[in-house]
Amino acid sequence: QIVGASGIQSAHTFTPTPDQKFAVVETEYQYAPLRIFDLRPGLEGKVNAITEPVGAWQADWRALAHNHEVKWPYVFVSTYEDGLQIFNMADPTAPHTVGWYFTCHCTHMKGFGGVPQFYGNSVFQGAFGVKVRDHDGLIVISDTFTGFWAFKLEGFDGWNGHDWSMPNISSAQNWDSGPEGAPKRAAGATGR
Repeated sequence: QIVGASGIQSAHTFTPTPDQKFAVVETEYQYAPLRIFDLRPGLEGKVNAITEPVGAWQADWRALAHNHEVKWPYVFVSTYEDGLQIFNMADPTAPHTVGWYFTCHCTHMKGFGGVPQFYGNSVFQGAFGVKVRDHDGLIVISDTFTGFWAFKLEGFDGWNGHDWSMPNISSAQNWDSGPEGAPKRAAGATGR
């Protein structure tokens, strides 16, 4: 369990790597980085609780991330005002940015002010959702300010965990084959 980590009172998104050795944790408050935790000491019974991240990443210290997808070694992040951000966590202690696009085209700190006043003084505007298609690496972003965006990261033409010596586990379900280890479906069965 991850408990007592500085700056974390509650979390928004917890995404383990496909091998379940690390997790990217998002807390969704301004100034908070994405934190990377090494889960191995807890899984191996060496500690009762994991209390410190081994790494952290943030596009801009003044803003925050909203959602992310882990496609080892990459993490694709919708970062509100900072748009699409992609970082490499091959070394979880030193993640580094490898790609970005500013989708919001907005003024910093002029985001959602509550109902009925849309504009206010927050960072809650911009890239909201992110999804990455395993088949071909298509990246899609939903932006509250500018709408739908589709991207390709040069050199990233899809994701299969086996290419990285990882289990082929992803947030994108393979509807034809099912998750790794699943029994094969009968011919003609749709499963939907």
